[in-house]
Amino acid sequence: MASDDLKSKALDSSHDFYDLLNTSSTASASEIRTAYRKTSRLYHPDKVGPNNVEAREKFELVQIAADVLSDPAVRELYDNARRARHEKKEREAAFDGRRKWMKEDLERREGGALKRKRDERAAEDEFERELGRIAEDTRRRRREREGELRREAESMDVKEEKTEEVREGQTPAQQSNNPSEMDRSVTFRYPSPSELDKDAVSRLWGRFGPVEVCVLREKKIKKDGEKHRQLYTIAMLVYKSIVGAHAAVSDFSKVQAADESHDWKQFEAVGWAAGQEPDCIPKTFNSSDPTAQTGTPLSTARAEAIGLGSQGSTAKAATSNDQGAGSKRAPSFASFKSTTAGTPKGGDSYSLDDITMIRLKNAQRRRMEEAIRKEEAGGTTNE
Repeated sequence: MASDDLKSKALDSSHDFYDLLNTSSTASASEIRTAYRKTSRLYHPDKVGPNNVEAREKFELVQIAADVLSDPAVRELYDNARRARHEKKEREAAFDGRRKWMKEDLERREGGALKRKRDERAAEDEFERELGRIAEDTRRRRREREGELRREAESMDVKEEKTEEVREGQTPAQQSNNPSEMDRSVTFRYPSPSELDKDAVSRLWGRFGPVEVCVLREKKIKKDGEKHRQLYTIAMLVYKSIVGAHAAVSDFSKVQAADESHDWKQFEAVGWAAGQEPDCIPKTFNSSDPTAQTGTPLSTARAEAIGLGSQGSTAKAATSNDQGAGSKRAPSFASFKSTTAGTPKGGDSYSLDDITMIRLKNAQRRRMEEAIRKEEAGGTTNE
């Protein structure tokens, strides 16, 4: 075979001539000739027959391999081309492995993202179900209480009481004396992830009162002035008493300001779960506000609930007269006394003990605010 043809075969052939001759790439010229003689006998037409096309093609390849490997210059060309083909295969194998790993990593990350979304969706669904359960339980207990009141009204002679209520434009108490779970619920949030679980949150916020239910869920929130949404844990606490819920909302800022262990610094957006303060809670009046001293029209039920009925007005008048006479007396707490011995009338009829505790807390807060104002006024006068 011509030299140019051998070079072309050496460069373009995809066959491994060393494997065809069943010898190594470091074999000498004599070893290659010996290997050719042994291999050519296996595929020689005289041995396998002239009609065996596959054997004839194999015999021709063995001859080409022997010619290429017997010429040192052509063999060097073939070795270089063979080595380049092997390196290319190795690079392709490494690339395939890298591509396979990248594909598996992408699928793994996509699966993790889908799992996180499913978990977040499940947590939100659980939170919504819990809110629905609380609302449904509140409605059920209200219906049961209304049924009990109706049955009691049918079994008792309340004709005179009903006539009096019609004349005064009032209706019988139809709601439960106990605050609903929603009225005793408080919500807040803190950054996530956090080491705080349900038990830790209940134990920490139990300083305001016994906690009945604690529900936690994670949610991404975008705060004002920030570019990206941050992950927060939204907490809802149901206190056993409305006094505990009121203390948690009203005293949180004071507890947070006095916190030295930084346990309370992480909490924010503390408020009532219903979005507003329950109507049954007495409102705080400022004694220095002119509108509070002159008085504003209130319904009879609201005046009784916050202790501003006839007794409260009398106490205010007595205090005002005493101050005009030049005598100094301690503030009267007559307005915090209950005006009725039984259950207060109206839709906001709650436990007398709960209302009394809230009134006392509001009174203490008013006294502290008044003392601070007096200190500030005294400091301004001295200057």
